[in-house]
Amino acid sequence: MNVLNGNKAIFLFFFLFPCYSLFAQEPVQTVRGQVVDALSQQVLGGATVQLLGAEPFAGTVTGPQGEFRMERVKVGRYRLQVSYVGYQTLILPELLLESGKELVLRISLEESDNELETVEVNASREGLSVNAISSYTMTVEETLRFPATFYDPARLAMAFPGVQGVNDQANHISIRGNSPNSLAWQLEGIDIVNPNHLSNGGTVNDRPTRNGGGVNILSAQLLGTSTLLTGAFPAGYGNALAGVMDMRLRKGNSEQQEFTSQIGLIGIDLAAEGPLLRGGKASYLVNYRYSTLGLLSNLGVDLGDEAINFQDLAFTINFPTKGAGQLTLFGMGGRSENVFEGQRDTAAWEFDKDRQDIVYDSRMGALGLSYLRPLGQSGLWRLSMGYSAKEASRTAEQLDSTLALNPLDASKLIESKLSIRNTFTQKVGQRSTLLFGALINREQYDLNFQRTLAQISEIRTLEGAEPNWILQPYLNWNLALSDKWQLKAGLHFTYHSLNEEQSLEPRVVLSWEPTKKQQISLAYSIHSQQQRPEVLASQLLGLTRSQHFGLAYELRPNANNHVKLEWYYQRLSDVPVSDVSNDRYSEINTLDDIRLLTTNLVNEGTGDNFGMEVSWQHYLNKDYYFMINGSLFESTYEGSNTSERNTRFNTNYIANITAGKEWAWNKGSKKRLLGLNARVNWSGGLRQRVIDEEASADLGFTVYDQDNYFRFRQEDFFRVDLRIYYKNNKDGYSSTLALDIQNATNAENVAYRYYDLQQQQVVTEFQLGLIPILSYRTEF
Repeated sequence: MNVLNGNKAIFLFFFLFPCYSLFAQEPVQTVRGQVVDALSQQVLGGATVQLLGAEPFAGTVTGPQGEFRMERVKVGRYRLQVSYVGYQTLILPELLLESGKELVLRISLEESDNELETVEVNASREGLSVNAISSYTMTVEETLRFPATFYDPARLAMAFPGVQGVNDQANHISIRGNSPNSLAWQLEGIDIVNPNHLSNGGTVNDRPTRNGGGVNILSAQLLGTSTLLTGAFPAGYGNALAGVMDMRLRKGNSEQQEFTSQIGLIGIDLAAEGPLLRGGKASYLVNYRYSTLGLLSNLGVDLGDEAINFQDLAFTINFPTKGAGQLTLFGMGGRSENVFEGQRDTAAWEFDKDRQDIVYDSRMGALGLSYLRPLGQSGLWRLSMGYSAKEASRTAEQLDSTLALNPLDASKLIESKLSIRNTFTQKVGQRSTLLFGALINREQYDLNFQRTLAQISEIRTLEGAEPNWILQPYLNWNLALSDKWQLKAGLHFTYHSLNEEQSLEPRVVLSWEPTKKQQISLAYSIHSQQQRPEVLASQLLGLTRSQHFGLAYELRPNANNHVKLEWYYQRLSDVPVSDVSNDRYSEINTLDDIRLLTTNLVNEGTGDNFGMEVSWQHYLNKDYYFMINGSLFESTYEGSNTSERNTRFNTNYIANITAGKEWAWNKGSKKRLLGLNARVNWSGGLRQRVIDEEASADLGFTVYDQDNYFRFRQEDFFRVDLRIYYKNNKDGYSSTLALDIQNATNAENVAYRYYDLQQQQVVTEFQLGLIPILSYRTEF
């Protein structure tokens, strides 16, 4: 009897299993959002929204408030097409729908002057008209997909044309041969201080830098679409010579609570979002991240023998209203430190650093708000304001033969910015748009630097210095001259109270569309930038200026492909250089350098950067994508002796190949995805200064030969990064197991060379070797 019952049970199981498989549903999720006018942010009711490639068909029409909703859509990769009468049809590529999180979109459509075919637009930027010829949009989805980005927009930027990393340990980026110090960071339209942890990472002198660090303080959980501008940027941007990293924040889900957690070898990342009040439209998004690299060190990964850790917290709170606009509050804060302890056994002193105790500590915070309000049917008012500050301190002590500690150097840099931007955009007639606004910054520096070398003692301070008010009114006019010609003309004015310097800076872009899939653009602009605090602490110098010329050809054969060819020339002037004729020093070549006070600096240097960039991007479609680009360029400068020399960042060429493939399959109620991504980066090496070994031994620190300043280039840089991920989607949650491998071939790339007193010879430091980062991410 028991055997008979057992046979019945087996029979029923195999009989019902096909039925179970028949009724097992693939995981589904909701796609919703709002469609608005790109200029005025007025809602567009009646727009057609469709997910291309969805089976069964997924499409809808926006309601009176521009809202749309598509429920129970199968998870997977899609493209979204949005159409509205009188507007350009928009296709958004590379959308990933996962079961653990709703896909919530705010889509801006641009009016059309003629009947255009469907075009692909990466992103629309509210209020600033960022569609410059040298600009690249970076989505969070790309940050999570591209190899070895560590969810950092600056590291993602290294995959784009003309951009190269200076050192594997940090996200300092050199754009078209310029110093990373020539970059500016913005958040929600306002200028902020350096938003990176460990701003001394990857530097020769282990000092804080102006614009980079180990990793961005803002986690990818909080970021929306960011924009990198690499030249000839519009009138709304100032106080930058080479580029701007413009970061925008994502709004939290206003209808349901959602959570994200990630744990890996470099720490934990936790995020929560949802409606602020039940039944309301206000939403919140908050993220906390704690990281320690001790696990990697325990696995034998060489991170420089330092104890490194950081943590940060960031949030956004969004308050939309029906008639009074949209208010957003945002904030971020982070702290990081790295500690190195010298060897207490004199027999173990192999290098000079083995005798030193070094503690580096940095803190950064920002708090702000932005307000967006439509003005009638054709205008927009945007107000952003915020305060950001950063403190970085470093102390170094050296052990003597009795193991007693002696002061070597100590420094502390405190920097703060109060930034206010007020912008009005108004459509004038059928073919013209006028944008005018002002950016007001109040910058304050407090620098205390002391160091004692073998024969030189130096003290430098900026304590009690007057704040620097930077006033930047600007005007931008977009005019459609005809169906094929468009003019974007702007004017930016800068005034600095610290040195009473002022600069009038025209910006202009002329574009021609010979066909609906091609565009040729010609650009010219002038820019200026204040000197970094370490320079101002020695003497008050004027602004450095640059002129940008650009010519670009773009081809978009379809919504999945974008080909671009660009030529550029940049002329730098008023660069701080030494007033001694045989001194080759120039600020163009600096990163973390603090120059010894042996000579004065004058604004008499120049520089030239020119080159060509070519790129082909195939957006993720039919389970694969690729981005191929290359750059050929020259970067030179003239110091006080007027002889032309290579800059430190003149690597001459950069080549990038980023590609990936995905395989998706269903298993019962689960949908699974396997992805393999790779990036290959090959570039010339950074330029090096020849070290005068005899003078270095006599003076007790590294001394460079003035006749061989950046004459020689280091060995070529080559690195392969991999990212392998496995995604599992089930109703209610999704998970991702990922392995990132930086420098998968363990290539030995030179970082820099210096004279080591312990070795009594020139020592070569190499960049990071193979680094595996394993992580597990869940969304629910």
